Amino acid sequence: MIRLQGKYRLTFPVTPGEIQLNGYGNDTESTTTIDLLTHNRISGRRPKSISFEFFLPGNLEADFIEVEGYQGPRAWLDGLDRLTGAEVLITIDELNLAWNVLVGPCDGKFSGKNVDYHGSIELPLYVKDEFVTWSNQTQLLSPEKVIAKQQKARPNTTGKTAKKKSGSQSLIDPAMQKIQRDRIDRKLASLNRAIGT
Repeated sequence: MIRLQGKYRLTFPVTPGEIQLNGYGNDTESTTTIDLLTHNRISGRRPKSISFEFFLPGNLEADFIEVEGYQGPRAWLDGLDRLTGAEVLITIDELNLAWNVLVGPCDGKFSGKNVDYHGSIELPLYVKDEFVTWSNQTQLLSPEKVIAKQQKARPNTTGKTAKKKSGSQSLIDPAMQKIQRDRIDRKLASLNRAIGT
């Protein structure tokens, strides 16, 4: 039995006969096919994705439906649409397997007198990105960005008031300020005469 569990739980009504574990090694794509009836266990590296073909029966009273409350292929596909684009936990009971995957669209078509749905789906494994990048500079590993949130000033909760400073708040002596102001005024006056305003 294969289950997708995220915001909603969705169980495939008929267990597929086999699944494929797709991985990449040495720049070549490798595929491992596992027959679910033999209850094989997985050994080796984690794959990049899991794919399989599935069957959604149109006859709600078929003997091979393994899920109680199955409402038909259209309702099941609507449930899959609600999970599309989300991270979900896939569990495959026959392999004692549980991985986080991303749900994408499935391919398939309706056929037969009961309007059964025959489809296939590929679920890439969800891997959280690390915020570490490689650099040939002095730091070997460095974070991409460091974001500091600005915090509001803490209010005065003690009831004390700050002491008032007496005198001028300026860092420059008032006599020096007057001399600098006079120089600026003379330069502006000479510029205005040169321009003619």
